[in-house]
Amino acid sequence: MGIDMSSILITLALGLVTGLLVGMFGIGGGIVFVPTMVILLGADQHLAQGVSLTAVALVATAGAITHYHQGVVKLNWALWMIPSAVIFALLGGWLAGYIDQLLLGRIFGVLLLFVGMRMVLGK
Repeated sequence: MGIDMSSILITLALGLVTGLLVGMFGIGGGIVFVPTMVILLGADQHLAQGVSLTAVALVATAGAITHYHQGVVKLNWALWMIPSAVIFALLGGWLAGYIDQLLLGRIFGVLLLFVGMRMVLGK
């Protein structure tokens, strides 16, 4: 997976689309970054997740700042969520390293389908 012009263009477009979706919908970015890197860039699941998490850290921060300025952030909720999310992200990242990439991709796909169906069909 070298750096060529098509990879650069795909990653730039991916950043543009994901940034817009993160800001508009509050998604973490991984639901766009990971499948796109696997399908269009040929990345394996572990690599796509690692790159996605690296990018999402800054992308989510930018989106959060914008939403905070719009007055739609409950800091007390966020302050309770953040410590447990950080701890369990460390655990999840460690566990992901022990799961076969094909299985990991399938689990991710099923999760996306489940969440998508819940959103489309309602609660």
